Amino acid sequence: MKGKIYGFVIDEEVLLDINKRRLVRFTDESSVSAMTIRVVTLNVNLVRLLTLLLMTNSDAIVSKDDILNNVWEAHNLSSSSQRLWHAINELRKKLSAVGLPADFIASVRDAGYYIDNHKVTAIFYG
Repeated sequence: MKGKIYGFVIDEEVLLDINKRRLVRFTDESSVSAMTIRVVTLNVNLVRLLTLLLMTNSDAIVSKDDILNNVWEAHNLSSSSQRLWHAINELRKKLSAVGLPADFIASVRDAGYYIDNHKVTAIFYG
């Protein structure tokens, strides 16, 4: 047994810390022997959404219904396609702020979303 999930490392430079609800990017500025750190906070629903997408096998589509059920309805919140669209756009902005590309979350019309061709490693504890 691996234990409880702590978060994910994305493309070896970005950490999703689930409990603290934040994305952290560590960039090694080797030319000046310094490190740059960028931190973006996420709300609970964005963490749930990103975690769901990251837990899914690479390039596997997570259906819109699965997202609505797992992110909102399972937590007694109302869901809608509009709410999902807004959350995806907000999440893309936050991911972009830590240096991930705009197409990090890919969409498949009328089907769902998936993480497009990025190295994702889960981190466990306990």
